[in-house]
Amino acid sequence: MTGRIERLAGTAPYAPGWDRTEVSRGVAVLTSVVFSLGLLAVPLADALLGAWRDPGRTAVTASAEVVRALGGGGSWWGRLVGANRAAVEGLREFEGSLEDASELAGSVRPRTLDFLLRRGGAGSEEAYVGRDAWLYYRPDVDALVMRPTGQGGAAPAIARLAADLAERGIRLVVMPVPSKAAIHPEHLSASRTSFSRPIEPAVAARLAEDVKALWDATGKPDASLAPMVFDPSGLLWESKQSTGRTQFLRTDSHWTPQAMEAVASALARIVGQPSAADHAALAANEPVEIEAAGDTALMLDLPGDSTFLAKEKVAISRVLSREGEPWQPDRSSPVLLLGDSYTNIFSKADLGWGDSAGLAEHSSRYLGFSVDRLSRNDAGARSAREMLAAEARKNPGWLEGKKVVVWELAMREVVNGDWTDVPLETGGAASDSAARPGFLVVASGVPVEVTATIEEMGPLPQPGESPYADYLTALHLTGLRDARKGAVLADSALAYAFTMRDRRVLPSASLAPGEKVKVRLCNYREKAHMLDSLNRGELDDVDVMMETPNFAEWIEPSEP
Repeated sequence: MTGRIERLAGTAPYAPGWDRTEVSRGVAVLTSVVFSLGLLAVPLADALLGAWRDPGRTAVTASAEVVRALGGGGSWWGRLVGANRAAVEGLREFEGSLEDASELAGSVRPRTLDFLLRRGGAGSEEAYVGRDAWLYYRPDVDALVMRPTGQGGAAPAIARLAADLAERGIRLVVMPVPSKAAIHPEHLSASRTSFSRPIEPAVAARLAEDVKALWDATGKPDASLAPMVFDPSGLLWESKQSTGRTQFLRTDSHWTPQAMEAVASALARIVGQPSAADHAALAANEPVEIEAAGDTALMLDLPGDSTFLAKEKVAISRVLSREGEPWQPDRSSPVLLLGDSYTNIFSKADLGWGDSAGLAEHSSRYLGFSVDRLSRNDAGARSAREMLAAEARKNPGWLEGKKVVVWELAMREVVNGDWTDVPLETGGAASDSAARPGFLVVASGVPVEVTATIEEMGPLPQPGESPYADYLTALHLTGLRDARKGAVLADSALAYAFTMRDRRVLPSASLAPGEKVKVRLCNYREKAHMLDSLNRGELDDVDVMMETPNFAEWIEPSEP
């Protein structure tokens, strides 16, 4: 075949043959076939190996969410925007599911990524690689250099919560924790640039000023209840400069035990003694040595012999009761700590760095009494407020003895978190721990096996995009019947099910709205000590999310 291109007017003559390309039909056909086979080889191989099953279910789930958004309430424009948002999220989950399900990609990717990290310093979609094999969680770095994308803005939401708490005589202390990149930017600098102060995003630098202005506008007269922003960046920077010690773990996104303890000490001095009540004193520390690989390295799916998976050794100090038992939060304490994984690190064993030695424990040690705690990994901008609102609604008297609420959250959440409004409403008689009519709450010690239909599911896990190993997905179940007797048990139930354990996606992640399932439900409170801190995907329906949840010990498709 021959293609002709006209020479541009006014240009010098081209070399002979410039205006034609001749390719024989045989070569053209062979090239097209080889190119097409190259494109189709991986998906065809994966299809033969059965790897398309989960992506197919993901596509069905995404389509159902789009249809649900289009058929929902509100204006046509609101429904269209909601459907578009669901379609974008569905495409992202479908793409991630394809990547995770690919057998060929799974066998080649770990070695390839390890080579690129070691030799090219290329980083990945989830992490940046620094000098000396340091790894940085990508969202933390991006929050320092990119335009904020947070919904609604941090300062108005913080001021709103401060006002809600002040009406109950409670003061809010907000503590945004800087990222590793803010305190240790030197490992990301190709020229070994010397930095004189922490790197701070502009929105965080003016956070205290913005919150104060919004608080002043509310006209609250009691200055002792004015919200306070405590940024520990300066403390961590000074500690790094004066001691020469790193303040963050090499391949993890979190701070070291010593850095955390220094912040806990400073925080205790800020909080002071908010109550003269007699609280049980805590025993002396129990030193323990821990060796572990960092969460950023673990989420990258690297080969087992990668240098980035080399274990780092740290010394933690476990806080114990007088009886030698691990520290426990005190529900009646005048101080409540709301937190995310910076609170849970060294406190929750599932994060890999020991237990009973985290921010809540050491804040209690420095204060001389145990604090109360609500903490959940990731998404601290919204999840902390939802946990607080849900607990206050279900237990109206819970906040009555509180004097200070300390809200710890990652600095990236200040920049890019979800700051949509979450009102703090104290429940009355109709909002206690009992479910509203039609909602099933499984009694303690009496698990039940039921059949049901999935009405709605929360977002599913995206392995490799989060540093956390486990993930729960919220389920709205309808039409619950006893699995053995067939008797009707309830119209609805809220349940949490594991959809990822140890960074492995479970079959439960393949379920979809509209699917009939068989599930064993038990009382959530019985498992709360191991579930409350875990990262999770919540339902969009806020009313359902305010119901008392159950825990799904197992869940599977129901036989037709």
